Amino acid sequence: MSRKEESSIPDRGFTLIEVMVALFIFAVAVLSLLAIRAQTVRMVDQTEETLRLVDLANMKLAEVVAQGFLPPGTLSGRFKKPYRDYRWLEEVSPAPLPVIRQVRLTVTHGRGKTAHSFSLVTYVSNIP
Repeated sequence: MSRKEESSIPDRGFTLIEVMVALFIFAVAVLSLLAIRAQTVRMVDQTEETLRLVDLANMKLAEVVAQGFLPPGTLSGRFKKPYRDYRWLEEVSPAPLPVIRQVRLTVTHGRGKTAHSFSLVTYVSNIP
């Protein structure tokens, strides 16, 4: 083959720069997807924690309301296993009418800045 014929053969493949640019774009895309996945996992954990707090608060509030018309005051405690790390606070206070009591139940998990809590408020009366 002569020199003329060699130069007319088209180059096949990619240049090093093209490969490097493609790898950079791929790396940015993968890192973005990993960051999104990590954020999604955190959000799922927070949602599960909130749902657990809501369920425990509903369960404890049902127990409190089943006791009927309670005197004003505050009680607190912990849940039984497997929710030993969760605390509850029951606050019964008089309402504007003497036949009604306001019941606020707060469930908390954790301490300090990492604590999560959820409160429910309801009213009970002694009207038959």
